[in-house]
Amino acid sequence: MPSSGSSRPTLRDIAREAGLSLAAASLALRNNPRISAATRLKVQQIAKRLDYHPDPKIATLMQHLRAQGASEYRETLAYLSSYPSYDAWNWMPHHDYYLGAAERALELGYRLDLFHLSAPDMTPARMSRLLVSRGIRGLLVGGFDKLGVSLDLDWKNFAAVAFDYSLQSPLLHRAANNHYNEMLALLERLSRAGCQRIALNANSGDDAKVLGLWHSAYLRHQEYLPKSRRLPVNFSPDGRGNLAAWMEKVRPDAVVSAGFGDFCVDYEKVTGRQPPSDIRYANLNIAYTDGRANGIDKLTPIIGRLACEHLVAQLQRNEIGLPSHPQIISIEGQWVEDFTEWKREREDWRERVRRKIS
Repeated sequence: MPSSGSSRPTLRDIAREAGLSLAAASLALRNNPRISAATRLKVQQIAKRLDYHPDPKIATLMQHLRAQGASEYRETLAYLSSYPSYDAWNWMPHHDYYLGAAERALELGYRLDLFHLSAPDMTPARMSRLLVSRGIRGLLVGGFDKLGVSLDLDWKNFAAVAFDYSLQSPLLHRAANNHYNEMLALLERLSRAGCQRIALNANSGDDAKVLGLWHSAYLRHQEYLPKSRRLPVNFSPDGRGNLAAWMEKVRPDAVVSAGFGDFCVDYEKVTGRQPPSDIRYANLNIAYTDGRANGIDKLTPIIGRLACEHLVAQLQRNEIGLPSHPQIISIEGQWVEDFTEWKREREDWRERVRRKIS
């Protein structure tokens, strides 16, 4: 029963009923593996029966103390990469998810360690044991190269947030770009600039990974155009198929690239010729261009930071295990006009964060 004179159950009430110290009860509530599974379950059942909830003011104070470095201890979070090693993906744009999350973790009093799901001899069961043995409760799950991936970890031990839509099972909280709105905004911008025949060259696999949202938004935009200006999408597995013939057929005044790659770069590689100079080029991910196209900054560092914040909030609420109602954090990217300045600022930020987290 709650302490006399107090209508709100406290950690002390739980510890007394469980026959544990305050420290042990606190660890059990946070699912810390240093406490046996049976004891953790017992303590959590007592907390549920007493309708115990952590005091938000105390949680805020503890977060402040962590952020100010009042203790040398930092709880470790894990970033799970789908690749075999760091070098296999540290050049990719979505690497900035990790850097943004690692930077935010430090600010919140945590540290973010890397783990690779495709490392030699690694299995989901082995990864689960490794994470539990390290006392890691919070996971950020990086994206996968294909859609429909299942990841069979021992999820009852973890809180988690996934990036993008490639992880199909289990359903986790996730952080992703608002791909539909980004496409619509880009098309509207090109239309306002006077473009009348806007064509879409898309990587079919990447469009599938974003649930067809690029294609859907493009088709919606075309519904409001005269039939003579409705152009067929050029889909191919690598975004490089049929480029010359398609351009001759659709005669665009603007080309939008969607998915891994960039039309100007790919057109040169495929045809050996410079892309037409009287056409405007745009890319849904400015990181894939070489500066000849304008495009969208996907704000991957911001998405990484927000995913980390969502994960830490789950840990502070002791929300361990698969969520009953998975949430999606959706961020819309920003238009980039000056590619050179954007690239310089991104590289400067990356270097600062690498030094900070090393």
